[in-house]
Amino acid sequence: MQIHKVNGAQMNGRGSGSSDVDSSSQIRLELRSFAMPEREGLHMRRSASVEHALAQWVEDEDRAHILVDAALHVCWMNPAAERLMSRPNSVLIRNGHIRSRENRFDRQLRELVEDAGGEVSVCCLHDPKSGENLLLSARRLAPPFDAFVGLTVALAIEDFEFRLADLHAAFGLTHAEIRVAHLLLSGHTAEETSLDLGVTLETIRTHIKRAYAKLAVSSREAFFHKLAPFLIFHG
Repeated sequence: MQIHKVNGAQMNGRGSGSSDVDSSSQIRLELRSFAMPEREGLHMRRSASVEHALAQWVEDEDRAHILVDAALHVCWMNPAAERLMSRPNSVLIRNGHIRSRENRFDRQLRELVEDAGGEVSVCCLHDPKSGENLLLSARRLAPPFDAFVGLTVALAIEDFEFRLADLHAAFGLTHAEIRVAHLLLSGHTAEETSLDLGVTLETIRTHIKRAYAKLAVSSREAFFHKLAPFLIFHG
């Protein structure tokens, strides 16, 4: 995938357009070329339909993604980021740049981008007034686009939604055991889980014991750790 134009400006590995935009502007990535590699035994063709599908896939992503340069100039953001930036947050888009609403966050934000490398780095901006926690992860793009840093932004909220990958295929858990695991991961106690599912506490404990055995763990902490890679988050 080659990035050619962002907000009407040419963009390459060492810089971006300098035109400013406000937070309501539609900053879009123009997908002009999708270079599909040829692999042994598999020939993949570039086509307009594939390019359109790729563009739609990027647009429909429910996580907020923002591409910035060293000056924190916003080169691109997806619709999820636009929605997140349109509400009161610890950060906002001002004159085409990502900025913090309070000066005390500016240094954290700058350092996150400046220090970004090939590995993901993270920071949390905590607003004591609202109690809001804004989580940002940063990763620098590979050369020749290493002048740019990709940010993923999310609000840390208690009522987040998630689902579990196929734990039956992975560990042989039954449908009932998977339901119990989901509720426990959602913060329910065994007692609350029994009430929610309308079964006895002893039945819940049996499901937990059998799930532990299938995952080869012996504690709640180890159980959660083993399931962590199978969590799929929404939004």
